[in-house]
Amino acid sequence: MKRVLVFVLLPFLLSGCSLMKLEKINSSNTEAEDAEAVATDEESTEDKGNDQDQKTEGNQAAKDDSSKNGSMTPADEFTRFIEEDMSDISVMEYNIQVSLSQAQREPAEDKDQAMKDALERAIAGYEQLSMKMEAIEVESDELVKLKQEALEGFSIYQEYLILNRELIDDPSKDEEMMAKNLEYQRAKGTYQSHLEDLADEYGYSFEQ
Repeated sequence: MKRVLVFVLLPFLLSGCSLMKLEKINSSNTEAEDAEAVATDEESTEDKGNDQDQKTEGNQAAKDDSSKNGSMTPADEFTRFIEEDMSDISVMEYNIQVSLSQAQREPAEDKDQAMKDALERAIAGYEQLSMKMEAIEVESDELVKLKQEALEGFSIYQEYLILNRELIDDPSKDEEMMAKNLEYQRAKGTYQSHLEDLADEYGYSFEQ
């Protein structure tokens, strides 16, 4: 009797969060912005326009200087890593997972081939994810460590996908696949714990 493939969707980066979306929590900044808004409302339209132009130019100049001088703070680097560097990777992983999920819903008579095709695409997709992650430049020790944990997780998950692909035709791969799943879960837990610690340190919270 042919063994039924049981494939578990375990995305590494997403994990219950909305595409890794984080929201900054900083009440003191909010209060300052509210006070600034009240004061600004009392100014003339011309003054508001001038102030806004000066603020925009000042902010841009500060960003340019920070970039040129390599003086980005760890908090700024973390923000860039999450909101810019990781954004495309999270979307790519989400699309891979959608493809796998769709294959799971194929009729029984077509499911094996649909899963083979979807797994082949997913395996290649995680290779691309690893290459894209490797290309991200980070400086702080914490982000270097986080990046390495993500790369390790991608590698283990790719191996897990390969075993899922082999299991379709070779039921003896079952125990090896389950062991790889446990290894992946440990790597995933390490990465997410580290990420959450950094998010808390820099005033972010996960949006579930």
